[in-house]
Amino acid sequence: MTRCVFFSHNDRYTAFKISGHVGLGIKGKDVVCAAVSAVTQATMIGLEEVLGEKIVYEIKDGLIKCDVKSENDCAQKMIETLQKTLLQLSKQYPKNLLVYQTEV
Repeated sequence: MTRCVFFSHNDRYTAFKISGHVGLGIKGKDVVCAAVSAVTQATMIGLEEVLGEKIVYEIKDGLIKCDVKSENDCAQKMIETLQKTLLQLSKQYPKNLLVYQTEV
């Protein structure tokens, strides 16, 4: 199971963490896991390289963590888009993907 948690404070995203493996295929050949990884990393590239946001992140096997201390509305919308994309995937694969938000 992959867990996608979005952290927020005062209606602003502050971080997100994607952990675990979807488990629908052999490691390295799971298309849903690859989709989760791709959209998450694309969001991080957009935040850092396109918008110029300072983010702190960690990527390793089964884990992507990203801290975003941005008040930029575009950055916030990018993270919201990531969350909505992952929520849509979780509707198709409810036993394999969990997406939620928590206030910090």
